[in-house]
Amino acid sequence: MWKGRNMDIKDPSTRAKKEKLGSNESRAGQKGLVLCFITSYPPNKARLSEYAYNLLNKLAKLPTIEKIYVLADKASKRGRNRSSKVEIRSVWSHDNPISIFKMLFEILKVKPDLVHYNVHFQSFGRSRIANFVGLCLPFFTRLLGRKTLVTIHNFGEKVDLEKCGLKPSIINRIGIRIATKLISMANLVTVTVSSYINYLRRNYGCDRVVYIPHGTYVDAFNAGLNSDPPHKNRKKVILMFGHMAPYKGLTILMDVFQEISKEREDVELVIAGDDHPNFPGYLESQKRDVPGIKYLGYVPEEDVPAVFKEAFMVVLPYLTATGTSGVFHLACGFGKPIIVSDLPEIRELIKEGASAIIVPPGDAEELKKAILMLLDNQHLAEKIGRINLNFAQKESWDIIAKRFTETYCLLANGMNGPQIISKISSS
Repeated sequence: MWKGRNMDIKDPSTRAKKEKLGSNESRAGQKGLVLCFITSYPPNKARLSEYAYNLLNKLAKLPTIEKIYVLADKASKRGRNRSSKVEIRSVWSHDNPISIFKMLFEILKVKPDLVHYNVHFQSFGRSRIANFVGLCLPFFTRLLGRKTLVTIHNFGEKVDLEKCGLKPSIINRIGIRIATKLISMANLVTVTVSSYINYLRRNYGCDRVVYIPHGTYVDAFNAGLNSDPPHKNRKKVILMFGHMAPYKGLTILMDVFQEISKEREDVELVIAGDDHPNFPGYLESQKRDVPGIKYLGYVPEEDVPAVFKEAFMVVLPYLTATGTSGVFHLACGFGKPIIVSDLPEIRELIKEGASAIIVPPGDAEELKKAILMLLDNQHLAEKIGRINLNFAQKESWDIIAKRFTETYCLLANGMNGPQIISKISSS
Protein backbone atom coordinates (compact mmCIF):
# COMPACT_ATOMS: atom_id res chain seq x y z
CA MET A 1 0.00 0.00 0.00
CA TRP A 2 1.17 3.52 -0.79
CA LYS A 3 0.32 6.17 1.73
CA GLY A 4 0.30 9.89 1.16
CA ARG A 5 -1.14 12.65 3.29
CA ASN A 6 -4.53 11.41 4.60
CA MET A 7 -4.56 8.78 1.88
CA ASP A 8 -4.67 5.00 1.72
CA ILE A 9 -4.02 4.17 -1.91
CA LYS A 10 -4.14 0.84 -3.69
CA ASP A 11 -1.10 -0.32 -5.60
CA PRO A 12 -1.69 0.32 -9.33
CA SER A 13 0.81 -2.36 -10.28
CA THR A 14 -2.12 -4.74 -10.78
CA ARG A 15 -2.54 -3.01 -14.12
CA ALA A 16 1.07 -3.64 -14.95
CA LYS A 17 1.54 -7.19 -13.76
CA LYS A 18 1.83 -8.50 -17.28
CA GLU A 19 3.84 -5.57 -18.59
CA LYS A 20 7.56 -6.03 -18.81
CA LEU A 21 10.54 -3.75 -18.66
CA GLY A 22 13.34 -3.78 -21.20
CA SER A 23 14.99 -6.47 -19.07
CA ASN A 24 11.79 -8.58 -19.40
CA GLU A 25 11.43 -8.65 -15.64
CA SER A 26 7.91 -8.51 -14.27
CA ARG A 27 6.99 -5.36 -12.36
CA ALA A 28 4.32 -7.16 -10.34
CA GLY A 29 6.51 -7.10 -7.27
CA GLN A 30 7.60 -3.48 -7.45
CA LYS A 31 7.48 -1.50 -4.22
CA GLY A 32 6.42 1.86 -5.64
CA LEU A 33 5.83 4.01 -8.65
CA VAL A 34 7.94 3.91 -11.78
CA LEU A 35 8.14 7.30 -13.50
CA CYS A 36 9.44 8.75 -16.71
CA PHE A 37 10.50 12.35 -16.13
CA ILE A 38 11.09 14.42 -19.28
CA THR A 39 13.23 17.50 -18.74
CA SER A 40 16.42 19.35 -19.46
CA TYR A 41 18.96 18.22 -16.89
CA PRO A 42 22.44 19.02 -15.55
CA PRO A 43 25.15 19.41 -16.63
CA ASN A 44 23.09 21.28 -19.21
CA LYS A 45 22.09 24.68 -17.86
CA ALA A 46 18.81 26.58 -17.61
CA ARG A 47 15.61 25.35 -19.30
CA LEU A 48 14.46 24.07 -15.88
CA SER A 49 17.42 21.70 -15.39
CA GLU A 50 18.12 23.00 -11.87
CA TYR A 51 14.43 22.66 -10.95
CA ALA A 52 14.44 19.05 -12.13
CA TYR A 53 17.65 18.20 -10.28
CA ASN A 54 16.43 19.54 -6.94
CA LEU A 55 12.98 17.96 -7.24
CA LEU A 56 14.27 14.53 -8.30
CA ASN A 57 16.80 14.40 -5.47
CA LYS A 58 13.92 14.74 -3.01
CA LEU A 59 11.53 12.43 -4.88
CA ALA A 60 14.14 9.68 -4.89
CA LYS A 61 14.25 9.70 -1.08
CA LEU A 62 10.56 8.85 -0.76
CA PRO A 63 9.48 5.18 -0.42
CA THR A 64 6.54 5.84 -2.75
CA ILE A 65 8.98 6.07 -5.66
CA GLU A 66 10.59 2.88 -6.93
CA LYS A 67 12.37 4.19 -10.04
CA ILE A 68 12.68 7.39 -12.05
CA TYR A 69 13.86 7.27 -15.64
CA VAL A 70 14.95 10.79 -16.60
CA LEU A 71 14.67 11.27 -20.35
CA ALA A 72 17.11 14.16 -20.50
CA ASP A 73 18.69 16.34 -23.13
CA LYS A 74 22.04 15.18 -24.43
CA ALA A 75 25.08 16.64 -22.67
CA SER A 76 28.83 16.54 -23.08
CA LYS A 77 29.00 14.08 -20.21
CA ARG A 78 26.66 11.73 -18.43
CA GLY A 79 23.95 13.39 -16.36
CA ARG A 80 24.36 13.45 -12.61
CA ASN A 81 22.19 12.39 -9.71
CA ARG A 82 22.89 11.23 -6.20
CA SER A 83 20.37 8.39 -6.03
CA SER A 84 20.45 4.88 -7.48
CA LYS A 85 16.70 5.23 -7.99
CA VAL A 86 17.30 7.82 -10.69
CA GLU A 87 18.55 6.66 -14.07
CA ILE A 88 19.56 9.39 -16.53
CA ARG A 89 18.98 8.60 -20.19
CA SER A 90 20.26 11.40 -22.45
CA VAL A 91 18.03 10.78 -25.44
CA TRP A 92 17.12 14.10 -27.08
CA SER A 93 18.85 17.21 -28.36
CA HIS A 94 17.87 20.86 -28.27
CA ASP A 95 16.53 22.16 -31.60
CA ASN A 96 16.28 18.63 -33.00
CA PRO A 97 12.58 17.78 -33.55
CA ILE A 98 13.30 14.20 -34.64
CA SER A 99 15.26 13.37 -31.50
CA ILE A 100 12.55 14.99 -29.37
CA PHE A 101 9.79 12.96 -31.01
CA LYS A 102 11.78 9.76 -30.49
CA MET A 103 11.21 10.12 -26.74
CA LEU A 104 7.86 8.42 -27.31
CA PHE A 105 9.69 5.22 -28.24
CA GLU A 106 11.71 5.44 -25.01
CA ILE A 107 8.48 5.76 -23.04
CA LEU A 108 7.10 2.68 -24.75
CA LYS A 109 10.24 0.77 -23.77
CA VAL A 110 10.10 1.76 -20.10
CA LYS A 111 6.31 1.32 -19.67
CA PRO A 112 6.13 3.63 -16.61
CA ASP A 113 3.18 4.06 -14.30
CA LEU A 114 3.07 7.68 -15.39
CA VAL A 115 5.03 10.23 -17.41
CA HIS A 116 5.90 13.66 -15.98
CA TYR A 117 6.84 16.48 -18.38
CA ASN A 118 8.74 19.43 -16.89
CA VAL A 119 8.45 22.21 -19.47
CA HIS A 120 8.00 25.83 -20.46
CA PHE A 121 7.36 27.27 -23.88
CA GLN A 122 11.07 27.29 -24.84
CA SER A 123 12.24 24.12 -23.10
CA PHE A 124 13.40 22.35 -26.22
CA GLY A 125 15.72 24.98 -27.68
CA ARG A 126 15.49 28.14 -29.76
CA SER A 127 13.71 26.56 -32.72
CA ARG A 128 9.96 27.11 -32.78
CA ILE A 129 9.50 23.75 -34.55
CA ALA A 130 11.45 21.88 -31.88
CA ASN A 131 9.47 23.55 -29.10
CA PHE A 132 6.17 22.86 -30.82
CA VAL A 133 7.06 19.17 -31.20
CA GLY A 134 8.20 18.94 -27.59
CA LEU A 135 5.10 20.59 -26.20
CA CYS A 136 2.89 18.25 -28.24
CA LEU A 137 4.46 15.12 -26.70
CA PRO A 138 2.21 15.03 -23.58
CA PHE A 139 -0.82 14.74 -25.86
CA PHE A 140 0.71 11.89 -27.86
CA THR A 141 1.88 10.19 -24.67
CA ARG A 142 -1.67 10.11 -23.44
CA LEU A 143 -2.81 8.69 -26.79
CA LEU A 144 -0.34 5.86 -26.19
CA GLY A 145 -2.27 4.99 -23.04
CA ARG A 146 0.17 6.40 -20.48
CA LYS A 147 -0.92 8.50 -17.54
CA THR A 148 0.52 11.94 -18.25
CA LEU A 149 1.28 14.86 -15.96
CA VAL A 150 2.67 18.19 -17.18
CA THR A 151 4.33 20.82 -15.01
CA ILE A 152 4.16 23.99 -17.10
CA HIS A 153 6.22 26.92 -15.80
CA ASN A 154 5.05 29.60 -18.22
CA PHE A 155 2.89 30.26 -21.27
CA GLY A 156 4.08 31.92 -24.46
CA GLU A 157 0.89 33.96 -24.60
CA LYS A 158 1.70 35.61 -21.26
CA VAL A 159 5.35 36.44 -22.06
CA ASP A 160 6.71 39.45 -23.93
CA LEU A 161 7.97 37.47 -26.94
CA GLU A 162 10.20 40.23 -28.32
CA LYS A 163 12.10 40.52 -25.03
CA CYS A 164 12.65 36.74 -25.21
CA GLY A 165 14.13 36.99 -28.69
CA LEU A 166 11.00 35.88 -30.60
CA LYS A 167 8.86 37.66 -33.13
CA PRO A 168 5.22 38.09 -32.06
CA SER A 169 4.15 36.85 -35.49
CA ILE A 170 0.84 35.21 -36.31
CA ILE A 171 2.59 31.88 -36.95
CA ASN A 172 4.32 31.97 -33.56
CA ARG A 173 1.13 32.92 -31.74
CA ILE A 174 -0.92 30.22 -33.46
CA GLY A 175 1.76 27.62 -32.73
CA ILE A 176 1.90 28.64 -29.06
CA ARG A 177 -1.87 28.44 -28.75
CA ILE A 178 -2.10 24.99 -30.36
CA ALA A 179 0.74 23.68 -28.18
CA THR A 180 -0.89 25.05 -25.02
CA LYS A 181 -4.19 23.44 -26.00
CA LEU A 182 -2.49 20.08 -26.42
CA ILE A 183 -0.71 20.47 -23.07
CA SER A 184 -4.04 21.21 -21.40
CA MET A 185 -5.30 17.81 -22.59
CA ALA A 186 -2.83 15.87 -20.40
CA ASN A 187 -4.36 13.81 -17.60
CA LEU A 188 -3.21 16.46 -15.15
CA VAL A 189 -1.45 19.83 -15.35
CA THR A 190 0.46 21.42 -12.48
CA VAL A 191 1.52 25.07 -12.48
CA THR A 192 4.02 27.03 -10.40
CA VAL A 193 1.98 30.25 -10.50
CA SER A 194 -1.47 30.05 -8.92
CA SER A 195 -3.16 32.47 -11.35
CA TYR A 196 -2.28 30.11 -14.20
CA ILE A 197 -5.11 27.87 -12.99
CA ASN A 198 -7.74 30.44 -13.94
CA TYR A 199 -5.86 31.21 -17.13
CA LEU A 200 -6.10 27.61 -18.32
CA ARG A 201 -9.70 27.26 -17.22
CA ARG A 202 -10.79 30.49 -18.86
CA ASN A 203 -8.88 30.22 -22.13
CA TYR A 204 -8.69 26.45 -22.68
CA GLY A 205 -11.53 24.99 -20.63
CA CYS A 206 -9.03 22.90 -18.67
CA ASP A 207 -10.39 21.64 -15.34
CA ARG A 208 -7.39 19.43 -14.56
CA VAL A 209 -4.99 22.01 -13.07
CA VAL A 210 -3.25 21.86 -9.69
CA TYR A 211 -1.03 24.53 -8.16
CA ILE A 212 2.24 23.16 -6.77
CA PRO A 213 4.66 25.98 -5.89
CA HIS A 214 8.26 26.17 -7.02
CA GLY A 215 10.46 24.51 -4.42
CA THR A 216 12.99 26.35 -2.26
CA TYR A 217 16.38 25.29 -0.96
CA VAL A 218 16.68 25.99 2.78
CA ASP A 219 19.15 23.31 3.91
CA ALA A 220 22.22 25.55 3.85
CA PHE A 221 20.63 28.25 5.98
CA ASN A 222 19.35 25.73 8.52
CA ALA A 223 22.85 24.27 8.76
CA GLY A 224 24.10 27.60 10.09
CA LEU A 225 25.69 28.91 6.94
CA ASN A 226 24.41 32.43 7.54
CA SER A 227 25.16 32.59 11.26
CA ASP A 228 28.17 34.89 10.86
CA PRO A 229 27.81 38.57 11.85
CA PRO A 230 26.64 40.46 8.77
CA HIS A 231 29.10 42.46 6.67
CA LYS A 232 31.46 44.05 9.15
CA ASN A 233 34.34 46.10 7.76
CA ARG A 234 33.79 44.96 4.18
CA LYS A 235 31.86 46.00 1.13
CA LYS A 236 28.17 45.28 0.80
CA VAL A 237 27.62 42.92 -2.10
CA ILE A 238 24.77 43.48 -4.54
CA LEU A 239 24.17 40.10 -6.17
CA MET A 240 22.56 39.34 -9.53
CA PHE A 241 22.33 35.59 -10.00
CA GLY A 242 21.10 33.40 -12.85
CA HIS A 243 21.33 32.67 -16.55
CA MET A 244 21.84 36.00 -18.28
CA ALA A 245 19.60 37.15 -21.13
CA PRO A 246 18.43 40.52 -22.51
CA TYR A 247 15.12 40.35 -20.63
CA LYS A 248 16.87 39.99 -17.24
CA GLY A 249 17.73 43.72 -17.03
CA LEU A 250 21.47 43.24 -16.55
CA THR A 251 22.56 46.42 -18.33
CA ILE A 252 20.14 48.55 -16.31
CA LEU A 253 21.59 47.23 -13.08
CA MET A 254 25.16 47.87 -14.26
CA ASP A 255 24.22 51.46 -15.20
CA VAL A 256 22.70 52.01 -11.78
CA PHE A 257 25.63 50.47 -9.97
CA GLN A 258 28.13 52.69 -11.78
CA GLU A 259 26.19 55.75 -10.58
CA ILE A 260 26.05 54.43 -7.01
CA SER A 261 29.75 53.56 -6.95
CA LYS A 262 30.56 57.20 -7.73
CA GLU A 263 28.72 58.25 -4.57
CA ARG A 264 29.98 55.58 -2.16
CA GLU A 265 32.85 53.13 -1.88
CA ASP A 266 31.27 50.46 0.32
CA VAL A 267 29.49 48.54 -2.46
CA GLU A 268 30.34 45.81 -4.96
CA LEU A 269 28.24 44.29 -7.75
CA VAL A 270 28.64 40.53 -8.22
CA ILE A 271 27.18 39.01 -11.39
CA ALA A 272 26.98 35.26 -10.90
CA GLY A 273 25.93 33.13 -13.83
CA ASP A 274 26.59 32.41 -17.48
CA ASP A 275 24.63 32.97 -20.67
CA HIS A 276 21.13 31.62 -20.98
CA PRO A 277 21.46 28.88 -23.65
CA ASN A 278 19.00 30.73 -25.88
CA PHE A 279 21.33 33.77 -25.87
CA PRO A 280 24.89 32.50 -26.34
CA GLY A 281 27.54 35.20 -26.02
CA TYR A 282 25.19 37.71 -24.41
CA LEU A 283 27.04 38.15 -21.12
CA GLU A 284 30.43 38.53 -22.80
CA SER A 285 29.01 41.21 -25.08
CA GLN A 286 27.76 43.20 -22.08
CA LYS A 287 30.71 42.93 -19.72
CA ARG A 288 32.24 46.19 -18.51
CA ASP A 289 35.76 46.48 -17.23
CA VAL A 290 34.95 48.91 -14.44
CA PRO A 291 35.91 48.95 -10.74
CA GLY A 292 33.47 47.28 -8.39
CA ILE A 293 31.87 44.83 -10.83
CA LYS A 294 32.87 41.21 -10.42
CA TYR A 295 31.90 38.37 -12.79
CA LEU A 296 31.82 34.86 -11.36
CA GLY A 297 30.57 32.99 -14.42
CA TYR A 298 28.59 29.80 -13.96
CA VAL A 299 28.43 28.83 -10.28
CA PRO A 300 28.54 25.06 -9.54
CA GLU A 301 25.89 23.87 -7.16
CA GLU A 302 28.35 23.25 -4.33
CA ASP A 303 29.51 26.90 -4.51
CA VAL A 304 26.06 28.50 -4.54
CA PRO A 305 25.77 28.77 -0.72
CA ALA A 306 29.05 30.66 -0.44
CA VAL A 307 27.95 33.15 -3.12
CA PHE A 308 24.68 33.90 -1.34
CA LYS A 309 26.36 34.08 2.04
CA GLU A 310 28.46 37.01 0.84
CA ALA A 311 25.47 38.90 -0.60
CA PHE A 312 23.94 41.82 1.25
CA MET A 313 21.00 41.88 -1.16
CA VAL A 314 19.78 40.15 -4.33
CA VAL A 315 18.60 42.32 -7.22
CA LEU A 316 16.41 40.92 -10.02
CA PRO A 317 15.69 43.77 -12.47
CA TYR A 318 13.68 41.66 -14.93
CA LEU A 319 12.00 43.36 -17.88
CA THR A 320 9.49 40.55 -18.31
CA ALA A 321 8.66 37.36 -16.44
CA THR A 322 8.93 33.87 -17.89
CA GLY A 323 6.97 32.27 -15.08
CA THR A 324 7.90 32.39 -11.44
CA SER A 325 11.52 33.19 -10.59
CA GLY A 326 13.68 30.31 -9.40
CA VAL A 327 16.34 32.79 -8.28
CA PHE A 328 13.77 34.65 -6.17
CA HIS A 329 12.98 31.38 -4.38
CA LEU A 330 16.68 30.62 -4.00
CA ALA A 331 17.30 34.02 -2.40
CA CYS A 332 14.41 33.42 -0.02
CA GLY A 333 15.94 30.11 1.02
CA PHE A 334 19.09 31.96 2.10
CA GLY A 335 17.13 34.61 3.96
CA LYS A 336 18.21 37.49 1.72
CA PRO A 337 16.45 40.80 1.06
CA ILE A 338 15.38 41.18 -2.57
CA ILE A 339 14.79 44.08 -4.94
CA VAL A 340 12.77 42.94 -7.93
CA SER A 341 10.74 44.28 -10.83
CA ASP A 342 7.01 44.72 -10.40
CA LEU A 343 5.63 41.83 -12.48
CA PRO A 344 2.44 39.78 -11.99
CA GLU A 345 4.27 36.58 -11.08
CA ILE A 346 6.33 38.46 -8.47
CA ARG A 347 3.20 40.05 -7.01
CA GLU A 348 1.80 36.57 -6.46
CA LEU A 349 4.87 35.55 -4.45
CA ILE A 350 4.43 38.62 -2.26
CA LYS A 351 0.77 37.73 -1.67
CA GLU A 352 1.81 34.22 -0.70
CA GLY A 353 4.11 35.49 2.04
CA ALA A 354 7.44 36.48 0.49
CA SER A 355 8.84 40.01 0.85
CA ALA A 356 10.71 42.32 -1.51
CA ILE A 357 11.12 45.91 -2.57
CA ILE A 358 9.48 46.13 -5.98
CA VAL A 359 10.28 48.69 -8.65
CA PRO A 360 8.83 49.35 -12.12
CA PRO A 361 10.52 47.21 -14.81
CA GLY A 362 13.21 49.16 -16.64
CA ASP A 363 13.04 52.19 -14.32
CA ALA A 364 16.70 52.91 -13.49
CA GLU A 365 15.95 55.82 -11.17
CA GLU A 366 13.56 53.84 -8.98
CA LEU A 367 15.96 50.91 -8.93
CA LYS A 368 18.73 53.20 -7.70
CA LYS A 369 16.53 54.62 -4.96
CA ALA A 370 15.57 51.13 -3.78
CA ILE A 371 19.19 49.93 -3.65
CA LEU A 372 20.35 53.01 -1.72
CA MET A 373 17.45 52.69 0.73
CA LEU A 374 18.30 49.08 1.47
CA LEU A 375 22.04 49.75 1.75
CA ASP A 376 21.37 52.36 4.42
CA ASN A 377 18.76 50.40 6.35
CA GLN A 378 20.21 47.27 7.93
CA HIS A 379 17.07 46.75 10.02
CA LEU A 380 14.85 46.69 6.91
CA ALA A 381 17.21 44.34 5.11
CA GLU A 382 17.19 41.90 8.02
CA LYS A 383 13.39 42.10 8.33
CA ILE A 384 12.84 41.28 4.66
CA GLY A 385 15.35 38.45 4.94
CA ARG A 386 13.55 36.89 7.92
CA ILE A 387 10.20 37.04 6.15
CA ASN A 388 11.70 35.40 3.08
CA LEU A 389 13.25 32.59 5.09
CA ASN A 390 9.88 31.86 6.72
CA PHE A 391 8.29 31.83 3.27
CA ALA A 392 10.95 29.45 1.95
CA GLN A 393 10.49 26.99 4.80
CA LYS A 394 6.83 26.57 3.82
CA GLU A 395 7.78 25.67 0.25
CA SER A 396 10.93 23.59 0.71
CA TRP A 397 11.84 20.97 -1.86
CA ASP A 398 10.92 18.25 0.67
CA ILE A 399 7.38 19.61 0.92
CA ILE A 400 7.03 20.03 -2.84
CA ALA A 401 8.27 16.48 -3.51
CA LYS A 402 5.64 15.09 -1.12
CA ARG A 403 2.92 17.05 -2.89
CA PHE A 404 3.98 15.59 -6.20
CA THR A 405 4.01 12.03 -4.88
CA GLU A 406 0.49 12.45 -3.50
CA THR A 407 -0.59 13.63 -6.93
CA TYR A 408 1.27 10.77 -8.66
CA CYS A 409 -0.48 8.17 -6.52
CA LEU A 410 -3.94 9.56 -7.16
CA LEU A 411 -3.30 9.75 -10.90
CA ALA A 412 -1.76 6.27 -11.09
CA ASN A 413 -4.79 4.83 -9.30
CA GLY A 414 -7.19 6.04 -11.97
CA MET A 415 -8.52 9.31 -10.57
CA ASN A 416 -9.21 12.00 -13.14
CA GLY A 417 -8.22 15.66 -12.84
CA PRO A 418 -11.30 16.99 -11.02
CA GLN A 419 -11.26 14.04 -8.61
CA ILE A 420 -7.59 14.65 -7.80
CA ILE A 421 -8.20 18.36 -7.23
CA SER A 422 -11.12 17.54 -4.92
CA LYS A 423 -9.06 14.96 -3.00
CA ILE A 424 -6.10 17.29 -2.54
CA SER A 425 -8.33 20.21 -1.52
CA SER A 426 -10.09 18.15 1.15
CA SER A 427 -6.95 16.61 2.65
